[in-house]
This record gives sequence, C-alpha cells and structure tokens, in this order.
Amino acid sequence: MKKIILWVSVLISLQSSASVKKEVGDSIKTYVETALKIIKNRSVNSDKMNWNKIELEVTQKINKLKYIRETYPIIKDVLEKLGDSHSKFFPPEVVASYVKGYRASGLPFPQIQSAFLENRYAYIALPAFYSYNMTEWNEFVNRFRTELLKLSVQKPKGWILDLRNNDGGMFAPMYAAIAPFLDQPNVIGWKDRKGKENFFNFKDDRLYENNKAVYLFKLTTGKIKIKKPHLVILINEKTASSAEFTTISFIGQKNVTLVGNKTNGLTSANQEHELTDGAFLVLTEGVTIDRNLKQYAEIGKGVVGDIQIDQLTGNEGTDQQLYLEKAFEVFKNKLSVYEKAP
Repeated sequence: MKKIILWVSVLISLQSSASVKKEVGDSIKTYVETALKIIKNRSVNSDKMNWNKIELEVTQKINKLKYIRETYPIIKDVLEKLGDSHSKFFPPEVVASYVKGYRASGLPFPQIQSAFLENRYAYIALPAFYSYNMTEWNEFVNRFRTELLKLSVQKPKGWILDLRNNDGGMFAPMYAAIAPFLDQPNVIGWKDRKGKENFFNFKDDRLYENNKAVYLFKLTTGKIKIKKPHLVILINEKTASSAEFTTISFIGQKNVTLVGNKTNGLTSANQEHELTDGAFLVLTEGVTIDRNLKQYAEIGKGVVGDIQIDQLTGNEGTDQQLYLEKAFEVFKNKLSVYEKAP
C-alpha cells in the first residue's frame, strides 16, 4: 500500500475569513476534481457517462461546502451512476481499519479449515479475507500453505477447495494461497476499457500484474506445487468478488470440477486509488477474463457449477454433507477412469 502522508498546516499569522474560505473551497475543488479525473480516465463504463452534465452538477453541489468529508456522498453518487455494482468509496477511517488488520481492530483472524476425508481426499476451505495489512497477508498465505503441506503428506487421491460463503476481500493473498494448485500462468486477468488484456501471476513469492511485481510475500513454507491435482471446487450464491476470481482461475484446467449453483456475480476487475485524505476509490476498471480469454462482464450472472445441487436445505450441516457427497462422487467417477487408463 502507498504510504499515507499527512501534512499539518500551522497558521503563523491571522488570516481574513474570506481567504480561509477560499483556501478551503480550493481544497475541496481540487479533491473532487482529482476523484472525477480518476473515475473518468479509468472506469470501464466511463464512455457511457455524460461527463459534461455530471461535472456541472458536481460543481454546483460543492460550491457551498466547507469540508472535504462533505464531498463523500457526491463522489459516491457518481460511482453509483457508473452502474457496475462494484465501484465503491471508502472513507479514511474504514481504510485505516483495513490497514490495521484484524487483530489491531479487535476482529477474529480468518481460520483455515482443513481435513482428510474418507481416508482419501484432502479438504481445505479458503475464507474471505479483508485485511490490507501486509503482515497479516503473509500470515494468511502461510497458514493456508502449511495446511496444504500437512494434507499433501497423506497423498490424497483428490482435493476439495471450499469457496462457499467466501464473499471476497483482497484477491492478492487469495491468489498467492491457491497458486500451488494452478497448472499454468495467465489463468486470471482483465481486459481494460481500451481492450488491453492483463494477467495476474505468482512466482518466487511475488504477485505480478503482467510483468510487473506488485507485492512481495514473506513465505515460510518454501515452494509448494500440487502436481496435476484432481480438484473439486465448492461454490454457492455467497461466493463473491475475489472468491469468484479464484474460481475463474481454475476454469479450463484439466481435472477440475466446479460443484454448486451460481455464484454471486461480482466478477468485475477492480483497482484501489488513494485520495489525499486517505480515502480510497475502488474502481471497476475492466472485465475479468479467464485463461481462454472468456469475459465475465454481466453483473449478477456469476459462475455456474459443472454439477449443481438442487436439494439444498438451508441447514449448514446437511448442505455441507450434500456438497461433500457430490465431490466424492466426482472423484469416484474420474479416478476410476484414470486408474483404468493404460
């Protein structure tokens, strides 16, 4: 994350009230113009907007404002007009809580659940992860990979990756966590408003956007590679945003089966932009694409499982068993064919 620098102005001499008002007004004007420029230049839906009308309306609204915080609803209104359902505005205090992380905010750290089932299959769940604290990113990925190592020692015949109820958060640590399962680079990316194709990749503990390393993780587990895994991914309607990107990363990979009904449908590609007061614009800047360049542009459409479950009850324990039984059935069918192959 970019460093947040706070400039403290000290008034050495008295100024007239008129000059103070002008200074405040100019600050507000610059703040809003900067936000609008980012939105206008980067939003995937920018070309659909009537910017002359929007800029006029915004100028009229900010004329009587005295504080930058009063501009937040105006910026949020512009983001809503984009119609992408994924662009958001986060005020400084919300950003600060993400940066502090779970523990400093008094919140429980996400738990990595794993198990060895039927004496044959490895099960691991990837939870939502909303921290923007780099120390916690490393902990999250290391915990997940530690469980992978424990399970891999038992030489499972198949792997179950549970993404149900994962409603998203930060994709970078999720991608670093599941990278050992992936069979090739360039499996998840986005096409920006100019049509350029971009991809995420993970190599040597670094997350790349195209050929640029953007995050360096401090991993303690060493290199892990699950070779040619027979993988079942569990999804449901609460699988959203970054968890959907995780799901899409596996679409087209051999011996991968999606089990579950439609995911949430927040599959747009987003980017964070920090404003001068520490607030964040999270802006939809592209359409998510998979390894085969298929686009996931339609809001709410989501990803539908290869095998769906019609008899869900709403009871967590009962539905968990229904999902697992479907996964076991997939393994039995695929492994029998695989083991009989010459």
